[in-house]
Formats: sequence, structure tokens, C-alpha cells
Amino acid sequence: MSRFRFPHPLQHLVLLGALAAFPGVAHASSITYNLVGVTTSAGTVTGTVAIDTTSHLVTAANITFNDAAAGNPVFTNIGSPNAHNGLGQDYISGPSNSPLNFGGQIALYYNTANIGSGNLALCLAIGPCGTQSNQPSSVQPYVSNGNGGPFTITGGELDVAGPIGSVDTPAAETPEPASLWLMGTGLLGIAVLWRRRIFGLERDFGA
Repeated sequence: MSRFRFPHPLQHLVLLGALAAFPGVAHASSITYNLVGVTTSAGTVTGTVAIDTTSHLVTAANITFNDAAAGNPVFTNIGSPNAHNGLGQDYISGPSNSPLNFGGQIALYYNTANIGSGNLALCLAIGPCGTQSNQPSSVQPYVSNGNGGPFTITGGELDVAGPIGSVDTPAAETPEPASLWLMGTGLLGIAVLWRRRIFGLERDFGA
């Protein structure tokens, strides 16, 4: 009996079908959080951050420091994201949007324990955060005169923007008709080959 060889065209279809069966594997998901009740001695902080559910890193942000004396700077640039031992951190900066400042940044520290299941606690100046020692979040506008801080965040949290468990996922994670066709073709090919092996109808398809 000749050695059974997997036919090359069908091998490709099976591989593509298997990939189509798992369309979301290569795509990360993130959850958007609102900054709620976030306060400092100089002004409030509002806006949103998106956090990856796997890496626990900030992937996008749009945060405003509501302090008229500092020109209400906006921070959108992600820098130095990190997550370790239950603590996430990021330094989110922004260029000047007012003659009263020349940019600024917010140091955002947060507890990663509830990512994917609930709201997140911001790390404040009043105690430990996660499994780490005191790592208070703070905001600092770069002002040309007056007090530019940094101002320690004294209250607030990151609240899930939508229903608990809702995520922002790339559109590519939804199987398209072509992907479903490939998956069906691949599964059909596997079934045909398995039947041939069961009934001893093996053939040598050649290289």
C-alpha cells in the first residue's frame, strides 16, 4: 500500500479553514473606561482611556485637566505603558492647546484586578495600590507662570464606559462570508480524508 500523502490544494484549504475558525486570535481587545470623580487640589480630570484586556496596558486616551488657570490641557499621547504585579501605569502627555501652558502629562496608576469584569481603582496618595507600594497618580501642566504642580490625584476611579464585559474589538474579529466558506471547505476536506482512511481507500496523490 502506497504511503498516504495529504493533497496540497486541500492542505491549504484545511489550514485556511482552521484559521477562519479562530478569527479573533490575532486581534487584541480593549475596554474603554471613563475617568469618574477624579479630583486634584487644582481641578478635576475627565476623559477616557482604553485598556487592553490581555496586556493590561493603556492603548488610547483622551484626558482633560479641567483647570482654567492652566489652560485646560488635553493629554492623548501614550508613553511608557507598563503593567506588573496588579499595577498598571502610563504617562499620557499632550502638546500645548492654550497660551497658558506648553503641554503637560498625567501619570496614571491603576489597579488591574477587575479588568474585564468591573471598574478599576485609581492609585491615590492615601495607600497602596494593587500589590505595590504607594504609587499615586498625578497630573502636571507645563505652565509658563504660576503653579504647574504636579497635582496628586486624591479621588476617583476608572468606570467601564459600557455594560460590564463589553469590549472594543477590531471588525476583523467578525467572520466574513469568505472566511466562513474557507472554514466549511476545510472541515469538509478533513471529513473526506478521514472517511477514506477509515474505509482503507488511501491513494497516493503525489507531491
